[in-house]
Amino acid sequence: MSAHLFAQTATITGTVRSNDGEFVPGAHVSLNGNAVIITNTKGQFRFNQVASGLHTLSASFIGFKQAQKSFTVERNQKLTINLILEEEATELSEITVTAKSEASQLKESVNSVALLDVKPFHNRSINTPDLLNTISGVQVRQSGGVGNSTDISIQGLSGRQVKLFVDGIPMDFLLPVEELGVGASLNMFPVNLMERMEVYKGAVPVTLGADALGGAINIVTRKDFKDYVEASIGHSSFNTWRSTFSSRKLFASGLTVGFSTFYTSSDNSYQVDDVKVVNEFGNPESISTNKFHDRFRSYLLKGELGIINKSWVDRLMLGFSYGDLYDEIQHNFEMRQPYGQALNTAKTYNTSLQYEKFGLVNKLDLSAYLGHSRIETTFIDTTRNIYNWRGEIIGKKTSGGEITNSQNNLNYKGDNYTGRISLNYHLSDNSRLTFNTVVSHFKRTGSDTVASKFYGEDYFGEPVYINKLVAGLGLEQEFLNGKITSSTGLKAYQYNSEGFIVENGESNTIKQERFQPGFSQAFKWQVNEKLLNKASYEYATRMPDRVETLGDFSSAINANPGLKPETSHNINIGPLYKLSKWTLELNGFYRNVSDIIILQAVPPPVLSKYENLLKTSITGVEGEVIYKPFQWLSIRTNATYQDLRNRSKKENAGVSSDRYYGIRLPNKPYFFSNGEIQFQQEDLFKSNDQLQLWWSTSYVEEFYRYWEIDGRKEDKLTIPSQWLQNIGLSYTNWKKNLTLTLESQNIFNAKAYDNFRVQKPGRSWHIKLRLFLSKT
Repeated sequence: MSAHLFAQTATITGTVRSNDGEFVPGAHVSLNGNAVIITNTKGQFRFNQVASGLHTLSASFIGFKQAQKSFTVERNQKLTINLILEEEATELSEITVTAKSEASQLKESVNSVALLDVKPFHNRSINTPDLLNTISGVQVRQSGGVGNSTDISIQGLSGRQVKLFVDGIPMDFLLPVEELGVGASLNMFPVNLMERMEVYKGAVPVTLGADALGGAINIVTRKDFKDYVEASIGHSSFNTWRSTFSSRKLFASGLTVGFSTFYTSSDNSYQVDDVKVVNEFGNPESISTNKFHDRFRSYLLKGELGIINKSWVDRLMLGFSYGDLYDEIQHNFEMRQPYGQALNTAKTYNTSLQYEKFGLVNKLDLSAYLGHSRIETTFIDTTRNIYNWRGEIIGKKTSGGEITNSQNNLNYKGDNYTGRISLNYHLSDNSRLTFNTVVSHFKRTGSDTVASKFYGEDYFGEPVYINKLVAGLGLEQEFLNGKITSSTGLKAYQYNSEGFIVENGESNTIKQERFQPGFSQAFKWQVNEKLLNKASYEYATRMPDRVETLGDFSSAINANPGLKPETSHNINIGPLYKLSKWTLELNGFYRNVSDIIILQAVPPPVLSKYENLLKTSITGVEGEVIYKPFQWLSIRTNATYQDLRNRSKKENAGVSSDRYYGIRLPNKPYFFSNGEIQFQQEDLFKSNDQLQLWWSTSYVEEFYRYWEIDGRKEDKLTIPSQWLQNIGLSYTNWKKNLTLTLESQNIFNAKAYDNFRVQKPGRSWHIKLRLFLSKT
């Protein structure tokens, strides 16, 4: 009889949102005034085993009017009831809200994750790579100014070992990250269009479907469903311009329309010192001069059309975007040879469809994504002119271009088709099963009439493709009334490709197929309300990417079909301690990495090639302290120490002697830190206006450019210690719709360097005006 009665009960699910369309986490939802459930971070709730008949749902939250709905339930029915809370126009003297934000809940989850709320930076003149560099355990190394070559490191692992995502979708499915690099790609995502950054360290959750070896960065874009218009324009030193525009309209029917665009450009004409030129006597001399061929420009147009808060869908969004990029190449990777005409261009077209439904069927949530992106890139290197650092033509080559031995006017077209399905099944109130899979197909064709004359054949016309599948199954469970949380993940990576390799002047078709398993286990121990401990382990894998496997003739890189996946054993452990005014976090980490893929560079006309070479161990510790003694003052500082050691023997390791075993890897920083103090004053000149003042700093300890045991100590090349400081202020008027920002970066004009001592900009000045109009 019990089974018979249970089968006749109903299930009620739904979402609580504010009247401007935002989720309301922590709202109290009651059924018939008795059973009470608190909504999760997405404003969602669920009632199981509801008897048939007439019922009333009510939702309440501080600062909002109570919302109610009455309805009739039939047996075995599955209803979706959405509630809208309207703001209550009541003047309160003092109130304390204890509900945790989605970001706070993620920070205190079982994942080892660092979060950065980007909203406070919307007024600032900061770019995306510099913003990432402020996060604990993360270092961004940029070989120059805006749009230049950029390398991101998370706890010692860097470059292609770190994966970038946008709203959970791998960034290289949206933009030509592999062809143009991280720096140019990140500059196509302005800070104003972001909500937060999530940096996953060690164990990467299965919800991010990619082969990330050293961690992952997920950029969460803004999804404001309220009616608003926002625009900003900023001008900086070195003729740098940044502008953004975004707007959204939400209709009573649930239809939402959004549009956003941005533009970035810079001459990057900052001064560089100690560069060599030949004087009138034929002798080399060091001079200081401004860069002359380093302009960067990019813009992006993005539109969205969708439906939200319906019984059959929580969010259905159709998106379109178009991006354009122009990037001049100023010098080689060691900044020894200037270039005067070589450049890259790119165009991107993207179409996507996203669907989200909480409670699609009993206890099951679904998120799905379908996307297609077209990437068109051009690499131009056709001049034989030789330039000096003054921008003067001082000679001509007999053959080849500035960079390659063949000269190039290379045009690539790549189509990427992507599908992702993520399922969450609530086994019980304290356990959840997650399945996530991402499937992608990439096909590339090209042409280069200039290079074909050198090789005798247009190799670029041969199509290449890569198919990749990343699947993960995760189980998260809570024990001892939520004090212990366990997260277990199983992963599978499937990869196959077809391309060509050039040997002895002939092109041969190559195929490759790889399969690799993965595993992760993470624990969280909530000792009390103030203290929690986290520990995680992952056997991580990164499959070779398309440039490493299929080659890139624009960079004189040959294919290597025999590359093995990089693998790493990753361990993270550390506590998080929170008081009313203090937040302290400490994290120790260890990495044991095998088969690291490294480019074996050789002079043209021989093509370079990527090979599995080094084994490395990484041990380190990072910590962050946040102190908010008053509402108007916040202080934040973090520091990272990491020790990267070579564990390779001479055989097949890319080192000439076993004496390098156990030696610290060159050209890798081992100690760096960041800090910031921010003041915020309300009601300064008029009620509701706001003044913000901040000072931020970053420090990197000196490190060697090459192996520290080679050469005499007094002759060794180093990248010197760097201590950079920035200051700024912004004022927002009493209507909260207009903000003026003034800022100076590297205020003391300190020398700044990066990979192989490439010089970065000195002191720069910035001004920004931001307009924000919203329907309240």
